[in-house]
Amino acid sequence: MKVKEFIHVLLAIIVSAFVVTFKGLSPLTFLLAILFFIVIFIFSIGAKKLVAHYIQSDIETKLWQFQRWGWYERSYLKNAVPIGIILPFILSILTLGYVPWLATTQTEIIASKAKVAKRHGIYRYSEMTEWETGWIAAFGIIAVLILAVVSYLINLSDLSKYAVLFALFNMIPLGNLDGTKILFGNRVLWSVLAVISLIGLAYILWLV
Repeated sequence: MKVKEFIHVLLAIIVSAFVVTFKGLSPLTFLLAILFFIVIFIFSIGAKKLVAHYIQSDIETKLWQFQRWGWYERSYLKNAVPIGIILPFILSILTLGYVPWLATTQTEIIASKAKVAKRHGIYRYSEMTEWETGWIAAFGIIAVLILAVVSYLINLSDLSKYAVLFALFNMIPLGNLDGTKILFGNRVLWSVLAVISLIGLAYILWLV
């Protein structure tokens, strides 16, 4: 992981820990939430990097950025806005902590120079298909959902809850979030993961 990527992930972890503990913020709960989100991001990014490596590509995790505001080529802001940091704080304040927005990062996926389409023999291509980027993003969600189940079974209820919320928010097909990549890559896969995430959310709400 590059230094810049590490800093972006660290900021995302801190912001995520802050919004989930906003209603009852204390040093202990905040530090525990940071530890839990370190685990969540390790599972998410690790799974995506493994799948990306398998299909000969590289990924970089960045803070979710907002830059394009329209359909035209000129509809771009000169400087990208780090919406992945701004939006969680705004929603936490406006909703008094009842909406812990956890979609803070985006995944940049780039094909490696050695990428080979095996089904076409010797032919090489450098562009990633939507199907491939969708599966890379999806495995990040799948890994976090598995983490949620395992955490629940070993009585780490907070980690399980945060993992489900993380998966659910990142499944939203908005901007350059993983949910957008999954939806355009495989609508059936997106639907299945979205339903599983919503079931997890319903269970969390039922337990509260």
